[in-house]
Amino acid sequence: MERVAFLIEATGEQIYCLLNPETLVVTRTAGVEARQSSGGRLTGSGLADDPLLFTGGGRTELKLDLLFDIDLLPAHIEAHDVRQLTRRIWALAENSAEVKRQHRPPMVQLLWGQAWSVPGIVTEVAERFDRFATDGSPLRSWLRLTFVRVGAAADKEGGEAWALAQRLPPIDLSAPPATALEVVDEGVPAGGEGAATINPTRLGLFSLEAFGNPFQWKELLAYNGIDDPLDFIGPLAVPFVGEGAR
Repeated sequence: MERVAFLIEATGEQIYCLLNPETLVVTRTAGVEARQSSGGRLTGSGLADDPLLFTGGGRTELKLDLLFDIDLLPAHIEAHDVRQLTRRIWALAENSAEVKRQHRPPMVQLLWGQAWSVPGIVTEVAERFDRFATDGSPLRSWLRLTFVRVGAAADKEGGEAWALAQRLPPIDLSAPPATALEVVDEGVPAGGEGAATINPTRLGLFSLEAFGNPFQWKELLAYNGIDDPLDFIGPLAVPFVGEGAR
């Protein structure tokens, strides 16, 4: 599996993570703020919500929890302090780049295989150490990183939503099924003769047969209302795929 990396745009240098994160949290804040008066926030007894002003733009943040441990390093790499592995990521939150004689954090591209390519800057890094050598050197680090998208909107050409749309076709989860996939001898016997439940290890193959790629098996399960593949007996209904799906 490809590792998460940060590509520094100015230099082309790539900084790889030791392990991929278990979770990736993406949040979006719209460009609005509460309307205020010179004396404070405007309120009204008849209003259910504070009045909002649309300011434009917005903010998209990605939060990653990353693990670094010197015992997990390949044999040919030697380190005595885990900060030898994390200091370059810390530098991404420093004013280490210079643009028009002003220092600022460097522009980087967050890369994870073909699924994630997001331009932005690292705005916050926090590190917790929980294992130490006898001289006090930290050996394991839990690093939490906040990455803020900068540049093109997600749905414009070059944005991550636009790039995702080029790879994966849209799926209409509310349309009648276009076809069906038989689930025969592909999973665990379910008690009835000739019936079988879905083998989770083959979900990617079902997605490949239904949509032409192995990545949309979650949509296939959602369309069929399947929470647990082991409790489902086929066939699988396949939703409509095409330009008109939303």
